[in-house]
Amino acid sequence: MPPIRKNCRISGQTFEISELEQELLQKLHAPEPDTHPNERLRYLMAFRNTHTLYNDKCDLCGKYTMSMWGENPIFPVYCKECWFSDKWQPVQRNLDLNRSFFDQFQELVNLSPHPARSVNDPMENSDYCNAAGWMKNCYMTFNAANCENVYYSYGVNKINNSIDVVMTDEAEYIYHSISCHKSFQVFYSEFAINCRDSYFLYDCIDCSDCALSTNLRHKQFVFMNQQLTEAEYRAKTAELKSGSYAVMQKYLAQFAEMKKQAIKKYMIGTRNQDVTGNIIFGSKNLVNSYTIQNCEDCANLVDMWDTKDSLDMMAFGLGAELCYSCASVGLKANNLKYVWNSFDNVFNQEYCAFALSSNNVFGCAFGRKMEYRILNKPYPKEEYKHVIKEIREKMIKNGEYGHMFRHDMLPFAYNECIAGLQMPLTREQAERLGFRWAEKKVPQVPAHLIFTPPDSILGVEWQHVDGKVILCQKTKRPFKITKPEFDFYKQFNLPLPRVHPEERLVDQYPSDMIFNLHTAQCSNCGIKIQTSMPEGDRTFCDACYQKTVQ
Repeated sequence: MPPIRKNCRISGQTFEISELEQELLQKLHAPEPDTHPNERLRYLMAFRNTHTLYNDKCDLCGKYTMSMWGENPIFPVYCKECWFSDKWQPVQRNLDLNRSFFDQFQELVNLSPHPARSVNDPMENSDYCNAAGWMKNCYMTFNAANCENVYYSYGVNKINNSIDVVMTDEAEYIYHSISCHKSFQVFYSEFAINCRDSYFLYDCIDCSDCALSTNLRHKQFVFMNQQLTEAEYRAKTAELKSGSYAVMQKYLAQFAEMKKQAIKKYMIGTRNQDVTGNIIFGSKNLVNSYTIQNCEDCANLVDMWDTKDSLDMMAFGLGAELCYSCASVGLKANNLKYVWNSFDNVFNQEYCAFALSSNNVFGCAFGRKMEYRILNKPYPKEEYKHVIKEIREKMIKNGEYGHMFRHDMLPFAYNECIAGLQMPLTREQAERLGFRWAEKKVPQVPAHLIFTPPDSILGVEWQHVDGKVILCQKTKRPFKITKPEFDFYKQFNLPLPRVHPEERLVDQYPSDMIFNLHTAQCSNCGIKIQTSMPEGDRTFCDACYQKTVQ
């Protein structure tokens, strides 16, 4: 089938519906989209808040809890223990086919208890994490699993004893780094694999004791891409362990310039076949997809693992198949459409939210183990099939069917959700597109509670920091240093941070490498390539990259 060309009703930008997308739409019995794939993904990301948490109190037991639902929500919020208990029953509503289905669904949502956070047990001493599972002693770590002693990190799995880490698996003692898989004691680095005892690496594999270097393979004692003896290397890098903030800022600026000159492969990833997008591993037959592992025959995915035959998906997969236009679904999910936050053995869902472990449900929200229900109300099987057919026909007539929920039904502000992190916009841009914007309050702090870090951490002790806050250099928002975090900085002579953790995550996330798929020329041989790497970088096709970076 030839590609179908359309104009996006939001941006006016021309986009194509590829052959793979057409096949998936037929398989999923879904209408052709009328918006650009990136706008569809932006909208799905607006249904997922992983990293903006608020202090709240459980409306059932009264316990204080962290919540992802903003300040003063209009619906009840329950702590994790209460929401997963048998102390309450899901709200049920009668269907009225003469009214807008979306209006009735939103009424159900507003009456239903919401879980304060989206987490999977065990979560041992990890009460400040969200979109996470199987965690121990973790703090402000999001979109994460199987971690221990990890702080202020995002998109991590099986990592331990690390701080400020993004998109990393199977690593330990990592700091301020992006995608440093299977690495140990690596600091201020990006896209490193199987590296150890190193600083400021970019695109390096199987290296140890290296610093301020790019495109290295199987190297040791390399500084600024120059091979040194061990003694020379130790002398050159002694300053990196001085604990000085000024020194690290100097090297960060130098590292930024080195990255601009580094050779970039047209796409970050390995073990792939016929894929377009970026940061993809172990996948086959993908279109326009980003931060992906082990997916096949899909298009327009972001932050997905182990997913097949699916289209327009945002997080997280792990056994998802035949799903369309969904956010935060997985752990064995099959045949889901227009759904957010349903997981754990779910199938045959449409227009649902937080319908956990539920099957054959339409318009259900905030309940568990439901079957053959509409607006959470149970129906006999045959009647259920007849009624949902009527609902679809009415929604098609009203122009509601075939799209995710309306803008006024979005649960989060743009700067609270993943869209604000991965597709940053100004407040004016976000509001022009119909999104809300949350005011981030800057509390006034008495002067005696403010700690201003000296340049070096070497003379700082815990009693100087305990009970104090640091004012963010960018926003003046106060933030605290935890004791385990402080011990980590002291152990490795790392300077105390000067920027609020939320701002650090925004600064660190590689948003310039995703949702930017375009045709370019290989910087070496000139052939056309499909890439999402920033324009102006030294971007090579696969053949030139393999020849040059060895």
